[in-house]
Amino acid sequence: MAASSTPRETDVKVPAAAAFVVLAAGFGALCLFWTLGAHPSSLPGLFDFASATWGDALALPAMTALLVYAVRTLPAARGDRPFAAVAALLAGALGIASQALWLAAADPRPNWTLPRPHRFTAAGWYHAAFVTAMCALTAALLALALNRVTLAASRPRPVVAAIAAGIACGLAFIALLAADAGATPGGAGLAGVLVALMALLAVGGTLVARRVALR
Repeated sequence: MAASSTPRETDVKVPAAAAFVVLAAGFGALCLFWTLGAHPSSLPGLFDFASATWGDALALPAMTALLVYAVRTLPAARGDRPFAAVAALLAGALGIASQALWLAAADPRPNWTLPRPHRFTAAGWYHAAFVTAMCALTAALLALALNRVTLAASRPRPVVAAIAAGIACGLAFIALLAADAGATPGGAGLAGVLVALMALLAVGGTLVARRVALR
């Protein structure tokens, strides 16, 4: 599909709805698990992790809204579907790998979702599924946004700013994950590395798509 020179009209309703879904599925769901479940007081809980509070409640919803806004505003471009599909599959696989390695670790840092090695609670299994889904969703949105803005004949400043701000929110989330991990490389630190790798894969794919399109 050839790139169009005319950006599409959009509004903030769909991006806002996407942000709300991510907020409800992430922080909202974990709050329900935390409120309705029983947890040992000796283990770090939901509100002991900045990535689970500021990250899931603010950074991820904002990132999603900004990328959805950019994708919906920019015209469709050549290679959108395969590029987004490959990015989502790779990132989803990395998300699964991060959770599997955390679960398989012989001496992980325990918390309310992983009270002892090799044992997720119900909240832990849900969070693992959420991590995988968010990795795939973020990669697909980022791939679409970068592909479209790269091939577009016209790049409105609000769209470019939205993509930049979305990436900044993702980097902020990675920083929160790193802060939670501390000096010990655990599940949070590994997830942060995988999110960064996901972004690099999307950027690299965009550069390849642009080179192919210009031939």
